[in-house]
Amino acid sequence: MNNHSDIAIELKNISKKYTLFSSKKDKLKEVFHPLKKKYHHDFFALKSINLEIRKGEVLGIVGKNGSGKSTLLKLISGVLTPSTGNLVVNGSLVALLELGAGFNPEFTGLENIYFYSTLLGYKRSQIDAIVDDILDFSELGAFIYQPLKTYSSGMRARLGFAVSVNVDPDILILDEVLAVGDELFQRKCYAKMEKFFKGGKTILFVSHSVQSINELCTRAVLLDSGEVILEGPVKLVTMYYQKYLFTEKGNEQKVRQELVELNRNNELKGAVYEEARKRKDLHDAISIENKEVKLIEHDGVKADITEKIVTDIFKQKPYYIADLKPKSTIEYKNQDVRFSDVEIKTADERKVNVLIMEEEYLLSYKVMFNINATDVVFSYAIKNEKGLFINTGTTLDIIPISEVKIGDNYLVEWRFTCMLVPGTYYLNVGIRSLAIESKSGLLNRIADALAFKVIHADNRKLSGIVSLNQQPNIFYLYNDQDKL
Repeated sequence: MNNHSDIAIELKNISKKYTLFSSKKDKLKEVFHPLKKKYHHDFFALKSINLEIRKGEVLGIVGKNGSGKSTLLKLISGVLTPSTGNLVVNGSLVALLELGAGFNPEFTGLENIYFYSTLLGYKRSQIDAIVDDILDFSELGAFIYQPLKTYSSGMRARLGFAVSVNVDPDILILDEVLAVGDELFQRKCYAKMEKFFKGGKTILFVSHSVQSINELCTRAVLLDSGEVILEGPVKLVTMYYQKYLFTEKGNEQKVRQELVELNRNNELKGAVYEEARKRKDLHDAISIENKEVKLIEHDGVKADITEKIVTDIFKQKPYYIADLKPKSTIEYKNQDVRFSDVEIKTADERKVNVLIMEEEYLLSYKVMFNINATDVVFSYAIKNEKGLFINTGTTLDIIPISEVKIGDNYLVEWRFTCMLVPGTYYLNVGIRSLAIESKSGLLNRIADALAFKVIHADNRKLSGIVSLNQQPNIFYLYNDQDKL
């Protein structure tokens, strides 16, 4: 049982119902009808939502337009009241839904800082302590003394963001608001948000950017037609969201039911928080978990070997681990096009999945077509364990295949130099037709078709995502005493 003191937000059987009329005339007819005849129909923006959000958790919320995301956030922030159910919020809350929505257009920017902060429950002395930080962050200069009605929409958004992120709430709600101002100011916003995401705040983050959700959140939910149809680890939820989003018309209900069934899996729900918090790699290529011996394959020979032997033998050479396979593979198959033999090989054609930095490799896969297609393009993408895209490649760099016939087979290859820093990475592969406009012409795609690791030959400790192959130099200039 969860400790109630750990819960920041709790929703039990929350629904939001609207009464809709086809016309104003129907509304009047219902009001005055002697037999109380109904001319309206009920619309549920949310249906029986049950969610617990723990303190310090970053929850990503994804879904198509009209799925109920904004309604959910407005209920939690108190802008709307639920039709049924119980909602509990523990802690101070700021919602960045419509930046500047709580401002008075007749007040100056400075007056609005005090006005809005007061609405959030802050005392005059508390606002005095943070007002300089708000002014510095907003970068509005002398405009801060002008009426808000003279501001552009971007200036209002800057002021709203500056106030909201500097009042230091326990809970922060974000709805696609990070793209504020010019590129330099946007980076400033992201840097500020990084402190929130890493500082133990409870955050609800709605975005259409799967990459942002993967990078920032610890757990995710997928909303559709007012219902939570999938809840779980971020990467799993966003991959299934994309599968649902890009499925062909007519196949959407089948995919939706697949997600609903997946969400009923108790094993998935039971592991949500543990997996979200720990975010462990799929495997550690040369570590022994629970002091068990890993089965390693090298040059076609399998043997039981310990960590020390693995380190000694493979220190300078790439190698293959038979059980290094992703558990998160999902196929987005819209047409009968099949992938096989998704591999990474060395220059001498050895299959590997543990790569040495700064060496050359061959990424390849085979494709069999059971359909006719035109203007066909092949692609790949490499992601890290959080789902952040590191690199992509496409045969658009050469030329699309103008015509493909049933039974055609292709081998697709990319040669590359591995400049990724040590870590675990995942490979996506895809095929699309430029002649098909709907759903980006996707014929088939496999997310996490292959997992691989990167290590450095001399065990140097590197951080980041990629290596720039940097070469440091230090030059002695002079000592202050040399000038005397």
